[in-house]
Amino acid sequence: MKTKLNILRFSFLLSLFIFPSSVKGVIHPTPDNLSSKLKEVTGSTAISLDDIIHLNAKEFGKKRGKKLKLKERLGFFIMKKEIKRARKKGKSDAEIIQALSEPNDSGQKTANFLLGFFLGLVGVLIAYLAFKDNARYAWYGLLAVFGILLLTTFYGLYGA
Repeated sequence: MKTKLNILRFSFLLSLFIFPSSVKGVIHPTPDNLSSKLKEVTGSTAISLDDIIHLNAKEFGKKRGKKLKLKERLGFFIMKKEIKRARKKGKSDAEIIQALSEPNDSGQKTANFLLGFFLGLVGVLIAYLAFKDNARYAWYGLLAVFGILLLTTFYGLYGA
C-alpha cells in the first residue's frame, strides 16, 4: 500500500515539474494593432490574441507550421483560458501580453505546495508564517494528499 502511495506521489510531483513552463513554450502573442506592423518589419505574420482565442490546437498547429505536442496543447489551452479571463476583467491586449510574458513565481508556489504535501498541517503553518501571500498552495498540497488517500482507499476497498 505504501509503495502505491509513493508511486502516486512521485508521479504527481514529476508532473508539477514538467508542466509549469508549458504555457510560455507555446507562443509569444502580440496585440492586434501590432501584428500588421510586425509583418511589415519582419516579413512574418504575428499571432494575435484573437487568433489564440478563436483557433483550436489543431488549427493553431497548422498556422504555426508544425503539430503541437501534448505539453504544448495543454499550455495552449491554459493560455486561452487566461486570456479570456483577463478580457472579462477588462484588461487591454498590451496588459495581457505583459502579464503573460512576466516570469511566473512558480518556485515559491511549488515549494509551498510541497510543504503542504509532505508535512501536512505543519507545512501549511510554515508556509503561512514564511509566505503569507502564497500560503494557499500549501493548502492545495494538503488537499492533494487527502485526494490521493481517498482514491487509494476507494481503490483498495472496491478495486480489483
